[in-house]
Amino acid sequence: LVQASSEPDVTNICNEAGIPVVYINREPDAEREEAWVTDGIKATYVGADARQSGTYQGEEIAELENKGDADGDGVVRYIMVQGDPENVDAQYRTEKSIERLSQDIEVEELTKQRGDWDQTKGQEITANALSQYGDKIDVVFCNNDAMALGALQAIEAAGRTVNKDIYLVGVDAVFNDYFGQAHKAADVALDFVNGKDVDNVYMVDYVKVTPENASEILELIK
Repeated sequence: LVQASSEPDVTNICNEAGIPVVYINREPDAEREEAWVTDGIKATYVGADARQSGTYQGEEIAELENKGDADGDGVVRYIMVQGDPENVDAQYRTEKSIERLSQDIEVEELTKQRGDWDQTKGQEITANALSQYGDKIDVVFCNNDAMALGALQAIEAAGRTVNKDIYLVGVDAVFNDYFGQAHKAADVALDFVNGKDVDNVYMVDYVKVTPENASEILELIK
């Protein structure tokens, strides 16, 4: 899917033609996934759980010695550079990153803006926020790497230093296991063809990138 909101139309067209559907990576609405079951529709979703990647984002900040409180005032003030607000991945990464961090320290949102997964927009949003809020910003959260790279450009241009007087996190220390997703999608497609029972959702775990597994993951990506 390009837009998750298109799923009902796509599913209905395929269902009327008697063709099973395997969605990959861009998750439809959870209520729709349940409707496939109740309505007997042959459709399934294979992807990585964005709730997990969002939790990892918050965890990366929470595990810092100062828990992301760059100015030491006891509150982590952040800006959120969101992908597409209608996209489930963006929603979960936004929600779960803050939910996880707030377990360890008080947080305050300064602004949340739509960046559409785009590096240039990430740079513009962060630059404007830095101009408006200045040193109040402790952490910049981005829903993906591209926007985080744009945010980094803005931070450096403003004379701030990541991991010193401000923190920046994208989904950058996490490997979205697209091999696992592709293989699982092929498996369930074959299950449909062979008349086997298929669940409505299959989640493939994200993998945290660490010094121990970084070389292995880089070789896999190549």
